[in-house]
Formats: sequence, structure tokens, C-alpha cells
Amino acid sequence: DYLSEDEEDEAAEFEAEAFAADDWSAVIVVDNLPRIPLAKYDKLVGVLRRVFEQTGRIVRLEMPSEDGKTLGVAFVELGSGEEAAKAIRLTDGYALDKAHAFKVNPYAHLRTLATLPEVWAAPPRPAFEPRLNPHSWLADSAHRDQLVVRYNNETEVLWADTRAAPKLEYGGEREKEGGLYWCELYVQWSPQGSYLATFHNRGVALWGDAGFAKQGRFPAPGVKRVDFSPREHYLITSNDRPDDKRAVVVWDVRTRKELRAFELQRLDARKAPDALSEALLHTIAELDKHATSTATCNIPGAMSASQAAAQGGEAGHHGAHGSRGGKEIARFQWSHDDAYVARRGKTASGADNVAIYELPSMQLLGKKSLKADGVVDFQWSPSANTLAYWAPEHANTPARVALVEIPSRKELRQRNLVNVTDCKLYWHPDGTYLCVKVLRHTKSKKTLFASFELFRVDEPLVPVEMLEMKEHHVIAFAWEPNGGHRFCVVHTASETHTRPDVSFYAMESADGKKKEVHKVWTLEKRPCNAVFWSPAGDGRLVLAGLGDGFDGQLEFVDVENKWTQQREHYRCTHVAWDPSGRIVATSVVQPLEGAFFKFQMDNGYKLWSFQGASFHDASFENMYQLAWRPRPKSLLDDDQKKQIVKHLRKYERRFAHEDKLQEEARLRELSKEKRTQRAKYRALVRDRAAAAKTKRRAALLAMRNGVDVDDDQHYVVTTTYVETVLATKEELS
Repeated sequence: DYLSEDEEDEAAEFEAEAFAADDWSAVIVVDNLPRIPLAKYDKLVGVLRRVFEQTGRIVRLEMPSEDGKTLGVAFVELGSGEEAAKAIRLTDGYALDKAHAFKVNPYAHLRTLATLPEVWAAPPRPAFEPRLNPHSWLADSAHRDQLVVRYNNETEVLWADTRAAPKLEYGGEREKEGGLYWCELYVQWSPQGSYLATFHNRGVALWGDAGFAKQGRFPAPGVKRVDFSPREHYLITSNDRPDDKRAVVVWDVRTRKELRAFELQRLDARKAPDALSEALLHTIAELDKHATSTATCNIPGAMSASQAAAQGGEAGHHGAHGSRGGKEIARFQWSHDDAYVARRGKTASGADNVAIYELPSMQLLGKKSLKADGVVDFQWSPSANTLAYWAPEHANTPARVALVEIPSRKELRQRNLVNVTDCKLYWHPDGTYLCVKVLRHTKSKKTLFASFELFRVDEPLVPVEMLEMKEHHVIAFAWEPNGGHRFCVVHTASETHTRPDVSFYAMESADGKKKEVHKVWTLEKRPCNAVFWSPAGDGRLVLAGLGDGFDGQLEFVDVENKWTQQREHYRCTHVAWDPSGRIVATSVVQPLEGAFFKFQMDNGYKLWSFQGASFHDASFENMYQLAWRPRPKSLLDDDQKKQIVKHLRKYERRFAHEDKLQEEARLRELSKEKRTQRAKYRALVRDRAAAAKTKRRAALLAMRNGVDVDDDQHYVVTTTYVETVLATKEELS
């Protein structure tokens, strides 16, 4: 009312400028910079510009100074608040050099600090909230293991026991009360069993503690894959979409914060050498086809690539890296201690490399990738920060396998190979050995044969032994876990693969004095294509015939005692040991994707003892997944375990008593219904007898003119005592 039209316009412009001046969302503060003389000012500004130009458009960059030196802080204004948030996410913790790592915060934090009171006052102490116990299930008095089963619309966590049917622990009852499904897609246990991840259309949820309380949610629309780090500090979600710039996201499990996002990377798959004969190319294709058919359906999250490789041999590698001749997805792989995560890639010039990122900063190790010309595959050691990779022949350079120590990038061992068609890497689960399965061709390139390069990684200079499998096709390979020194090879001289031989080898003698590879035992003409060692490392395993052509043939094997037991689970697609090595689960499952599955009539699972005795089976119209809950690594060392085994007889009486009580409880439970029916029958007979007696008594009274002959008043009761001498004995004093 007090301004003209021109003055109103000027006032509006002034208010807009004041608002813009008060909006600091695009400004970030970069702290922990080196304090340098002004002579080096422009050089440091140039470095900062190169770093932050990768996150957005730089509007202004200033570094305040005092007494001829900078103050170790910079103010960077970017084009928008979104670019500023991206810069904070990607550059916070960036190592400029060994002594200076960026601390990047929004400018708004400074304004918050300016409002703090001059005198500090202690905040009120929050009420104590006990932390959830992710290992509460390990305190089970019966020492049972848990498994999760996905069938129909149900997700159930069960307790497994060899003396009874699985008992339900949790089946999503809380979610059902709210009209929700506990899980919409698949499930996956974390490596140490602390969390159960459920896949949903909008992301991933983690569950834990005794009642499976929700531990956190991670937004990941269309998630197809989850990879936990070995120590469960981090996880990776991937939707496998090549058109998504944020297809792969790395998360901090505890804080549920995103550490970094990546685009899905597809690289050229390995190719067979040029000039191979048509027959040889056909053989290679058949080997690949056979390897991928060991599991008839691909269940996301069921088993990691390294686990699949260790248990079933070939399928793990193909599932992780794709098929020959096309494009394959470059997956991230974790180091054993959660310190690094790496994946295969290419530089801007097209050179092959392995990009290794440090955690939790997710910055390239040493600001550069590991140069590995021609690298086709790599695997981390399960027990050390050692990376093994192989590269094929190129020009006059032979194929090679290299072991590299991280972070020093020191090459521990290199092995050159010739006439190589393909290689696969198999680390022993304890990291003591590395096996490289080499598929070779003859000089004429008309015949294939396999050999194994066996690296003794823990020994000085990493000695290597070669084991040749002349005129044999290798179908599966697997190491014995948990301190074992044996490995199993499924091989055949024919191309049909229907009745291969199974050979067992040891890396050392039984007393451990002779370090030399030798054959232990061979089983001839077995209908199998996959190997599953017991996690107990006691020489037991299951040979399984999975997929078309085998129809679920199973053979339980004890290598120590050279004992076998043949069984069958018709159409079996998956085999899994429980963590203790006491129970084996076999299942017929179907993928969620697609309405038709040819084995749908056989969907279900069976539980077996380690000796091959079936004690429980269940069938479902639709079954999608079965997975055992992993156990964390034992806190006992090898000597303590040996002492327990040595004095095991001391505990036998207690264990036998506990087993007896459990068996009696099981029998009581089985006879509970029978005893209830018997009690009901006896009560019915008793009631009917009493009713009949009452009716008969009334009739007798009527016939006797009301005289009750059973009344005690009509009788005289006389009691007579009779004494009888049974024996006499005289004693003379």
C-alpha cells in the first residue's frame, strides 16, 4: 500500500537476491588440505578443480589464507545442490596424499556450528536400549541348525533335527497380520549367518535377532543380486540393468549409508584361440553347456561364485562370469577382510585391468587400477589379501597365471602356460592351495586335454606341481574344506558324460611328512556331475547327478573308510550340507521368473543324515529356494579342536543321556495323540458303565418294592481275625 509499482518490482528483485544469497546448498567445505605458501596456491587450486570437475560444474573455488599461507580449507560452489551432494558422497575421504584425506561437508554445517552456545552443556543421557543379538540362535540348547525355505507365498525359517521333523521358528507372522508378505522374491543369508536378506521389488530388507526383527532397509528397485562382504560390514546390490547408471550400489550395513554407485560393466567374454577345428569348438561348447547344466535353474543369492566353485566345480565360474563368446557382467569380488572390493575392467585406452577399491572410502587403491594385460578372470584368496588372475596367450606372449599381494602389488608367483584354450581358478577354502584347471589343445589344435597347476601358496617361493589328465574331460573339481588336503575330480574319457569316473587326490601324505600330490582312490562309472564336500572336513561328501540325463542320482561317500551309499532324489536340482556336516538337504526348485517349470510336479525337499538315511521330506506345488543358515568361524584353534576330539569319550555319557531324553520326548510327542484318544475312550466306557448301573439299580428297586439290597443298613458286619503260626525258632542263650 505504501509502494509504487516500480518500487514493488525493485523490492521483489531484492527479496529474490536475498533468498539466493541465503541459499548455500551448492557450497561445500573441503577440510584437511595441506597448508601451503601462496606461491603454490595456483597449483593446489588446479588439483582441486580436476577432482571436483568430475562431480559437477564449478562456479567458484576459494582457499582463504593468513600470514602468507593457506589455512588448509577450501570453499567450492557447484552448479546445484544435487551436484554438491554428489561431490560430498564421492570425494569425502579422498586421499590427496598419505598425510591428507579430504573431509568434505556442506556449508550448512558451518552455520550450525555458529549457532552453538559458548558454554557446553551435557546432553541428557538417553535410555539404555539393548542391542539386538545377531548370534542368539547359536545358543540353542540342542545345537541345531536353521534353514530357510521359500515355497508358494511362504517364507519359513525352520530348526532342523535328525530325530524329528523341522520345527518352525518364524514364518513372517508379524507381516501377515499387516496383510503383507515377508518376502516377495528370493532370500539370502549373510556369510556368518547374522542377517537374512529378503528381496523385494523396491529393495532389500535385513532381518536378525531371535525374533527376526528388521535390521534395516536398502532401496534398490528391481534388485536381482546381493553380495555381502565376508565379515558382513558391507553389501552390494545390483539390478543387472545395463541402462542404469546406478545399477550397482555399495552400502555400509551398520549405518545403511550408500558408499558409492557404479554402472553395470559388460566386458567381452573369453574366446577360444583362433584356428581351432570345428570338432574342437563343438567339444568346448559341449563342456560349457554341461558345466552350466549342473543346476537346472539359476536362483539368485543361493550361493556365491566362490562357494559354488568350491562345492560344485564348474557351475560357479560360469554363473559368475557369463558365457563364452558374448558379453559377460564384471562382478565385484570382496577381499577376505572387507578391506577391498575389486572388479575386472578396462582403461579409457582399452587396456585390461583390475580396479581395486579401498573400504570404506571406495577410492581406487593408490589412485590407479592394477595393470593386468588380457586378464580374463581373477579370484581373491579366502584367507589373505592375495589376488590370483590369469590371462590368455597373445601374439608371442604365453598365457600366464599370477599371484599378486595387495596393497603392495608385489607379484608373488607367475606361471607361464602354452597351448591354452581356457583356465579356471579354484582357491582352497582355507587359502592354503590354489588350483588352476587348464584346458589345453595339442599343437594340431584338434584335441583337448586337461591338466591342473597346483600352487602351494603358504610355502616359501610358492612351489607349483602339475597333474595331467590325458585324454580326459574334467566335469567338476572341488577342494575338501576345513583343513583338508584332498580334492576330488569328476572326469571322463567320453563326450557323453553319463558315467564318469571320480578320483580323489591328496596334496600330502597321511602323516603330513611327504609333500607330493598322489592319488588316493577312484570310483569308476558313477552317474554324477557335481561334488559336495562336507563342511566338517572329515572326508565325507555327496556325489550328485543334477540336471537332465542323471535324474537326481546321489552317492554318499566316506573317503577315509572307502565307503559309499547310493540313493536317489528324482529330478534333484540342488544339494546343500548344513554347516555342521550332519545333515544334507536335496531339493527340486523352480525359478520365480516364468510360470512354467517342467519339474513342477516334483517340487520339494528331502533331508538326509550324513550316512545317507532319509528322515524327512516335504512336497509343495511351487518351491523356489532352500538355504542353510551359515555359522561364524569357530573361535577354537586347531590344537583346541584336537584336544576336544581326543577327550571326546569324557562327554559321551552326557551326550548319550541328552540323546535319550530327546528320544523319549520325541516318542511322547508321537504317542501324545494316541494317549489322548485312549483316555477319551476309557472315560467314555466309565461314564456309560456308571449310567447303566444307575439305570439297573432303579429297575431293581421297583421290582423289590423299594428295598435296596445294596444298602449297608440291611447287613451286620462282623470282623474276624485269624492268626496262623508260619514258623518257630528256639535260641539257646
